[in-house]
Amino acid sequence: MKVHRATALLTLLSFLVIAAPLRAEEALPTVPALLKNMQRYHPYVNVLNEKSTQLDLGLEGAQSAFDPRIEQDISSRVSGYYDGSAAAQRYVQPLGEMNARLITEYRVAAGDFPVYEQQYNTLSGGEASVGVALSLLQNRAIDSRRTGVTNARLSIQQFQAEYALKMNDFLYKGLNHYLKWYEASLKVSAVASLLDTLKQRRVGLTTRLERGDLAEVTLTEFEASVMEQQLALAQLEQTQRASAQALAYFWRNEQGQSLVINHSAVLPNSIDWPFTVESSTVAQLRHAINYHPALAVIRTEQNIMANENRLAKNQLLPKLDLKALVARDIGSGPQSLAETEGKIGLTFSYTLGNRKAKAEQGKVASKLKVLGYEYELARDQLTQQFEQAHAYWQQASEVLSLQQKNARLAVQLSSLERTRFDAGDSDMFKLNARESGVLKAKLKAIEAQIDMLAAELRLHWVVAGVIAIPTAA
Repeated sequence: MKVHRATALLTLLSFLVIAAPLRAEEALPTVPALLKNMQRYHPYVNVLNEKSTQLDLGLEGAQSAFDPRIEQDISSRVSGYYDGSAAAQRYVQPLGEMNARLITEYRVAAGDFPVYEQQYNTLSGGEASVGVALSLLQNRAIDSRRTGVTNARLSIQQFQAEYALKMNDFLYKGLNHYLKWYEASLKVSAVASLLDTLKQRRVGLTTRLERGDLAEVTLTEFEASVMEQQLALAQLEQTQRASAQALAYFWRNEQGQSLVINHSAVLPNSIDWPFTVESSTVAQLRHAINYHPALAVIRTEQNIMANENRLAKNQLLPKLDLKALVARDIGSGPQSLAETEGKIGLTFSYTLGNRKAKAEQGKVASKLKVLGYEYELARDQLTQQFEQAHAYWQQASEVLSLQQKNARLAVQLSSLERTRFDAGDSDMFKLNARESGVLKAKLKAIEAQIDMLAAELRLHWVVAGVIAIPTAA
């Protein structure tokens, strides 16, 4: 295959005219340079990067649920028989396990309270306490805060896969436009080369006509052939300029502005094509389907839904929370408040029927099944796309070989016909037909070469391998 590729490139280059290099800004970029340019300067990449930043901030927001907080309560009787006032300040630090919260509190009270509010009373210096609150059933193993943090991290992983998927598609589109420009440029060069040859031949025909060796109609037929090629060149140049405009969307300067390739730009000696496919690499590309970012997106979504399913099951449990603390009053006052106190409290609740939690669990379980089906469908679709691309690549390789042979035969036949014409055994009509056949064969060979490159590119695109290709340094 490598020998075949080298022969293909040499044959293709033999059809073209070697032109002098232009200034750097007028030269067509190589493929690695285009890939680097698109990933560095294109606004679309900035959009994706900003979305990544948003998800990073989303994770920070989810983690903020465990930020410590300060709470204050102040109450005062402004009228009536009792004049008691109380103030409390708490520092609450959420913990990761068992929905636990570490609580430290200082409170102080003054004045008289009714008997049913005696819990507000403290010694003159107030009361300091430290304790912990935690869940024993519901929210013990999982809760919305911990699930939020876990899913936020998974969302970042999911977007990384989506980023690779979108960049793969984006680079693939840009390279397709590049190949269209490259094909048009090769064709323009081929026709221009033929026109240069015809101009040189015109001199010889004019000399023979002046000597009386040729009829004037022969030169007229020749000029008609030249005009036909000039029209073909004009049409190809129109296609080339349109392709350059389309490519400008992907080729940018450092400020992110579009750059249009100059219509007079010459082809590089090599476009440094990095997507060459050999028979030995097909198996590696096929194996890469297992790591396709489209599948990674679904797998990550399955993990997110699995967490949501655990959270839904958690809501089916009764709520049983424990709060324990140790408190100590400071200062003077009633002796009953002077001792160190230990307090334990339990809170229990359960929603009878719990239909909302059951419905949520059923809905999440159904989503998990859907994701499983979508994963199978996505994998089957990728496998089918790869096999189709592989078959097309094989066919493109065969067509390229045949078109190159056809081009070589057309050149040989044209050379023989020209020898016959010079000897007077043929006429200009037959010679023009042979020359036209040569041009058509060359253009078909160019189309086959570009089709081969497109087939190789598609194989890499199907397995999301376009973004994996190293860019220019």
